[in-house]
This record gives sequence, structure tokens and C-alpha cells, in this order.
Amino acid sequence: MLGVDVQLLAIGKLMLVGGGRIVLSPPDDGHRYFLTTSSKHELVGSLKSVARTLNIARWVVGIAGLAAVTYFVRRAVKKYKTQYESQRLLAELKDRRQAAAAADMDITSSGSAICVVCLSQPREVVLLNCGHICLCGDCSAALPLPKLCPICRQPVDRIIPTYVS
Repeated sequence: MLGVDVQLLAIGKLMLVGGGRIVLSPPDDGHRYFLTTSSKHELVGSLKSVARTLNIARWVVGIAGLAAVTYFVRRAVKKYKTQYESQRLLAELKDRRQAAAAADMDITSSGSAICVVCLSQPREVVLLNCGHICLCGDCSAALPLPKLCPICRQPVDRIIPTYVS
């Protein structure tokens, strides 16, 4: 209940209905309507404050979204590069095997240079960070993700082809 001589600010559609009653309704164009005891300047100031807060929230959410997209794109690019490098390595090792077979060389003659997984191919790659030379190209490409060294179980960051003689 309002006291006598209280000033009201009404923004919207004011209509005089039967019995001398005044009714406030939303404008026909769908905008908000207000009925307040605040002055016009106070109402405008509070609406500007809300708009400023929403603008800041919009920028924060936009920057967070951009950071998330950047993170996922970088992760996808890194995964693609790793897969591409593994495929390139496997192709290089197959070419080397074919060249050795064409030269009629026995590349599995040394028993200590056999892959520790398949026990049939020569050791052809270095696993980094641990530095073990324990796998052939096929087995290194077939390591499940996350790639772990079969000897020490450390994570494998890179696989580098080697030429063990």
C-alpha cells in the first residue's frame, strides 16, 4: 500500500478504465514496463548498471569460449601431427625392410636386436622420453593410447626411427 503524495514513475502503456481506475500494461511493441518510486535518473542509472554487468559477463563468457576452442583445436592439431608422424615412420620402416629384403640381407640375424613385443622383427625405433630401443616399426605404431614404453611403462612423447647395425 502506498502512502499519500508518493510519486510514482510509470513507463509503459497507461490506460484509464471505467470507474476512474488507471491500469499499467506492457507497451504494444513488446518492451518492458516499469512502475517504481525511483526517479527517472535513478531508473536509467540502474538499467545502465545492469547493461554494463551483462556486457562484462558477455565478454568473460566470450573469452572463456575462445580459450576453450583454442585448447581443443591445439589438442586436435597435436593429435593429427602425432598420427601423421606415426604413419610416416611406419612407411619409412617398411621401405627400409623392402630395401633390405631386395639386397637379400638378414636384418633379424642378431638375437638381441629383436622387437620385445612381436619377437620377429628387428628393433627399429627409439622411444622418447625413456630412450629404450625395444620395438619394431609395426609394434610402435600399434601401441595403444596413451603410448607407454613396454620396458619401463613411462609415457612415450615421440618415436624416432633408428638404424641399428
